[in-house]
Amino acid sequence: MALLGTTLAFAATIPLPPTEIVEGPTSSFDVANYGSMPVNATAGNITQLVISGIGQTKAWQGYYGNITGSITLDDANNFTFYNWSSAEPQGQIYATLTNTVAWLSVDCLDYADLVVSEAYVEGYYGINSNHVDGIAETFNQTDHPIFQVGSINMTACPTTYIFQNDLYQQSNYVNVLLWDTTNVVNGWIYTTLIENKSVNSTNDLICYNGEECDFQIMVNENGHGTDTDPTTYYFWVELL
Repeated sequence: MALLGTTLAFAATIPLPPTEIVEGPTSSFDVANYGSMPVNATAGNITQLVISGIGQTKAWQGYYGNITGSITLDDANNFTFYNWSSAEPQGQIYATLTNTVAWLSVDCLDYADLVVSEAYVEGYYGINSNHVDGIAETFNQTDHPIFQVGSINMTACPTTYIFQNDLYQQSNYVNVLLWDTTNVVNGWIYTTLIENKSVNSTNDLICYNGEECDFQIMVNENGHGTDTDPTTYYFWVELL
């Protein structure tokens, strides 16, 4: 996981790139955390075993962290007329495969779309239809809060929830799949709502590992077979 600390300042009706991203420590599955499981064999016996196992996903990367920012009244040369700083801003964070997004043409990702379908997106990342960590298996709900991308309301999009304190939950850290409908190649958009529950609140929520954070977002990455190439994502922020 990478810890992202973001500082930004803008006034626009569409998401914009953050002014800074600082990557923190990254960690992954450590097999040393699990000891061996010996089973005794005795000649002549037949023994029933119920075995539980664990395996690291080869399809997803997670990010979590904190965000600060401001709403600003700037001119075209970025000279500031006035701004309103917030240590606990509201809004959304987005991650895309491209550095150009038609934000006025964004809609929910539709698994049944004839072009950018569930199978198409999964194929892009080497995910097979029988993989339990596929797109639709992960974003398997549509109950996210209504929010706006620019001036467009998003409702009933594919939704999932990131864990809190190592436990599954369905209240906070909502993740949503969107799509730039003008981009039929790689226009899907990973989205999370910034989890500051009230304006100027100083109480952050607990994220997956017991730390306090403002956001948790998951994106796809192909780690199947011999594919070791990283995937580049572009991050965007929309403050309210």
